[in-house]
Amino acid sequence: MANASSFTRQRFAASFLTWVTVGALALFAGGSTNAVGVEDGTAPSTAPPSARQDAASAVAAPDATVARPNVVLVLADDLDTHSLVRMVGLGLMPKLKSKVIDAGTQFSNSFVTTSWCCPSRATLFTGLYSHNHNVFTNSRPLGGVQRFDDSSTLALWLQRSGYRTGLVGKYFNNYGADNDPTTPVDDHGYVPPGWTDWQGLMDDTVDGLRAFQMYDYTINDNGRLVRHGTAVTDYQTDVIARRARDFIVESDALDDAQPFFLLVAPTAPHLEGPTPLLSGCADTAWNQTIRPAPRHAGTLPSTVQAPRPANFNEADMRDKPSWLRQVPVLTTQTLGCLKRQYRDRLTSLRAVDDLVGTLVSALQARDEWSRTVFIFTSDNGFLLGNHRLTDKVLGYEESIRVPLYIRVPGFPRQVTTRAALTNDLASTVSEFAGITPGLAVDGRSLLPLLRNPLETNWRKRFLVEYLGTVESKRNPPRVPFRAVRTTDLSRATPADQFYVEWQDGLGSKEFYNLPADPGQLASRHADPAWAGVRNLLAGWLSQFRNCGGGSCQALEDE
Repeated sequence: MANASSFTRQRFAASFLTWVTVGALALFAGGSTNAVGVEDGTAPSTAPPSARQDAASAVAAPDATVARPNVVLVLADDLDTHSLVRMVGLGLMPKLKSKVIDAGTQFSNSFVTTSWCCPSRATLFTGLYSHNHNVFTNSRPLGGVQRFDDSSTLALWLQRSGYRTGLVGKYFNNYGADNDPTTPVDDHGYVPPGWTDWQGLMDDTVDGLRAFQMYDYTINDNGRLVRHGTAVTDYQTDVIARRARDFIVESDALDDAQPFFLLVAPTAPHLEGPTPLLSGCADTAWNQTIRPAPRHAGTLPSTVQAPRPANFNEADMRDKPSWLRQVPVLTTQTLGCLKRQYRDRLTSLRAVDDLVGTLVSALQARDEWSRTVFIFTSDNGFLLGNHRLTDKVLGYEESIRVPLYIRVPGFPRQVTTRAALTNDLASTVSEFAGITPGLAVDGRSLLPLLRNPLETNWRKRFLVEYLGTVESKRNPPRVPFRAVRTTDLSRATPADQFYVEWQDGLGSKEFYNLPADPGQLASRHADPAWAGVRNLLAGWLSQFRNCGGGSCQALEDE
């Protein structure tokens, strides 16, 4: 098919490149000029402010002669920003570096607004804050796949606009568990609407078919359940890579001119749990690990140890809520467990890099790379001994920060410090596709930042939230909270402040001035010198609680 359709592909690619270099630069320019942040420090002047208004009608009715790009989105699981940066710096993720990072836009301040799998993925699919899509946790009754309303999602919007859509990998926790008779969404053979090709990892806890397992797992292949065992070729990340490659090959063969959207979701570097376990590590918070691909076992340099920033194994927790102060200091034994856990997490990323290489090679072999937008990110960050913790969910920086790189053909390598959220991905992909989201989304397209990394007409603050019930058996307990974080553009309140109100029945609060205290070691919630700023943030947080229908963006920008 590749040779037979070379003329069609070349015409499509030329049309897309014209859109990138001419149409997109005007369409998504906003109102800023003289962008700085690209490698040579210069960029063409941008369109006038009216271009954004014109773009609204263009998105609603795109010119049929303008090609729409393919979009490939790789979503890692529990991948904190530090771990990825370290692996890239060690030269151990060369494919991601050369094909995406060195050719794309780095969002150095990228965040999730709920740092937990299901709420974060629901946000990706809908562009909504957790309090608007109502997926609060990973399991029933307030979370998991059973809680997600899949009647209007990014996949459906794209499919209805003519895209071929595919998911390969993890979807939601409890997908395929078949333990809720009131809904079909967790049934063994269920395929969510909007997906042309569905390769979803099953998460059936009863049969032990956990989506997180690198071996002994099951994939729902368009309604047909396929069990994978313990052979080397069954290593989960590699199987996902091959199935994703097949989607690209089949898309080219079926209709070379039809654009596609492919979501590839490996579970690495998420710990496998409940097995395998680290021997000698009794504490359930530290005894789990993830098996790297056999070809990568033992390849991480012995000098690579878990990082120990200022907040690692925090000695003085008196500024934290009482229930958080009860977390014990990490012992020598626990530190040894953390060392092994951390090294396995990093080593498992080498197969993720191979996955990226497989996708790029498949796209290049079919002349699709020149018309493909490639996005790499994670569903949440992870705490690696910070504040004595190994977890996510909490609103601390290591938990809510995620890597985000977007490679667009024709755009330069660049970095933006403007705050990007998982909330923004649905709008971003929609705008690339030339469609309007099917919901009143809370996020916004990132195209203005791709065009001008120093865009000043951007969000000044955002909401972070976890709205599940208290899980008292965990150490520490999972406690609902709402928080507001200001960005580098904040003017009404100082930049980079974090204020959180815990719903623990005790009225617990924390407040951090991040420029002076990036490790969040000394909460100023009771410091009279910060009362004015703290009260302003509390006021913003009160307004964010029930925002929706477009009002969240206004609160972020005001």
